[in-house]
Amino acid sequence: MPLGTSHTVEGVVRRPERMRFVIALFEGGEWELELSGRLPRYVDQAVTIEGIRSGFNRLDVVRIKPHGEEWPERSWSDRWRRLLER
Repeated sequence: MPLGTSHTVEGVVRRPERMRFVIALFEGGEWELELSGRLPRYVDQAVTIEGIRSGFNRLDVVRIKPHGEEWPERSWSDRWRRLLER
């Protein structure tokens, strides 16, 4: 897989070292996650992450949500677009 590719992964966020986060994938394997202020609240929780590959096994987190929940709306334009689709 080339660098810069987009990935959506599901698994459990772990913190094996003080300043390092990983996602242990449900189907096996793991990705190291670029540090984000949102990650500590998800440690030991099942999540879905959208990210961009930035290294051999590194993922820059773009969005994160609890596993099984819907993605939150991103902005007023998303809400406006949904209203227009009705």
